[in-house]
Amino acid sequence: MYDPASPFAQARAPGAEPKAAFALKRLRRAVIECELRPGADCSEPDLAKRFGLGRAAIRTALVTLAAEGLVAVEPRRGWRVAPVTGALIGDVIRARKALEPGLADLRLPPDVAARLTAMTRMGAALQAREDRQALVTLRATDRQILDQLAIQAGGLVGTWLDQAWNQADRIAAFFDLAGQHHRPIGREPLVAALAVGDTAAARREIAAAIASFQDFATDALFSLPSSLDVAGAERGRHRRQTRPATVRGTRLDRSQRQGDIT
Repeated sequence: MYDPASPFAQARAPGAEPKAAFALKRLRRAVIECELRPGADCSEPDLAKRFGLGRAAIRTALVTLAAEGLVAVEPRRGWRVAPVTGALIGDVIRARKALEPGLADLRLPPDVAARLTAMTRMGAALQAREDRQALVTLRATDRQILDQLAIQAGGLVGTWLDQAWNQADRIAAFFDLAGQHHRPIGREPLVAALAVGDTAAARREIAAAIASFQDFATDALFSLPSSLDVAGAERGRHRRQTRPATVRGTRLDRSQRQGDIT
């Protein structure tokens, strides 16, 4: 699961960890945090130099990230970080609506329930704070709770949830660039419901969390400033003009955006 490489985790020296595994975690974190901006072109030599990693490890990591939908190969150009678009936001919301309700059927072992309850209490304390660091820690804690639930789900469902949440984290990080910050709802009622096997209550809490994210993303998308260029200086003017569906500008009108995410 994603927990060891949380988008809020600090990078560690590779040490005895295989270089390819370290490169994958480092690049995945860079994409999810928007350290590598959505829509940006990047080459293997540039990434190797920037992150101090070998080109072979970089290439292996990029292939994996492409399979996860975080980057795409650009013929004769290298690689491109997947843009954040209304269509992507809609896909992520639909994926979450399809996958997450199944978590309501989990039966948490007592030790897991106790650990998650302690984490929700930490989250509740952070909810009352308005500073940026508190928000960062709150989102990291929320993701750790979700990761534990995905571990309990296991199998392909756990993998799919991990990838959907990675994209949701990336969307939240993208809107951070515009000064619009997603604050997850508290998970105390969800964990309490799962601890006692209250499936109906758990489903309601899961639906509420997804709806909160959808409302945030919708409002943030509609109010996105046209000055936010997610591609950065790497992309040419002609390419920006030929990609009107990306979130970075105003070419995507409100009706188109609404269609993408409903």
